[in-house]
Amino acid sequence: MKTIDIKSNLNRETLVDRMVDILEDRILKGDLPPGTKLSEAAIAKEFEVSRVPAREALQRLQEMNLVRKDHLSRKVAKFNRDEFLQIYELKNIVEAFGAMKGALKASEQELGRIQSVVNRMESCLLNGKVKQLRYLNYDFHDLLVSCCKNEKLLETYQSLVKQIRWATSLSFDLPNRPKESFQEHKIIFETFKKREGERVRMLLETHSIGNMNRILSQMESEEEKDAVSSS
Repeated sequence: MKTIDIKSNLNRETLVDRMVDILEDRILKGDLPPGTKLSEAAIAKEFEVSRVPAREALQRLQEMNLVRKDHLSRKVAKFNRDEFLQIYELKNIVEAFGAMKGALKASEQELGRIQSVVNRMESCLLNGKVKQLRYLNYDFHDLLVSCCKNEKLLETYQSLVKQIRWATSLSFDLPNRPKESFQEHKIIFETFKKREGERVRMLLETHSIGNMNRILSQMESEEEKDAVSSS
């Protein structure tokens, strides 16, 4: 893997902070899928640092529940169906409530930023850029919730969403899902602009529960395949 120059950023953030940001981004984007082994030695070599900051970066990711450690190694967290369901259900509640409040508090500038994301989503959909569309999907949801201006709610939301965001690709990879998802986002935003908070909450809950059920179905299929192959 290509070595990344992070030392030039030390004047504004620590070396470990930057390493955590890079590794976290890879996990959330699916570049490091659940179950991927992470070693202090390999990370230290890539970032050209000693094993001490590499160990600290992994410990931070472990505290964020993105990495898990057993007596043998550290791996990108892989949740079973029940764990995933519990986290996703809580995320749905926090997200929908935040978006409801956001619809009532959003400034015109914030509405403009969300509109820009919706426009870019449409462009990506028309040009078949599904990967970029997935990242814009993250931006869309984050912006809706950020408008609530409740720091504690935002902290909770970000903590939850980081643990399950890798799974979004499971839903996006289904046939016609990118187009369906965009249409749902478009309706949610039109309602958001009208300041109809309760309806935003309902629409977002329906949207998120649908995604959750699709992902759970795929996870169950993968677990069945793993059981068959190991028997």
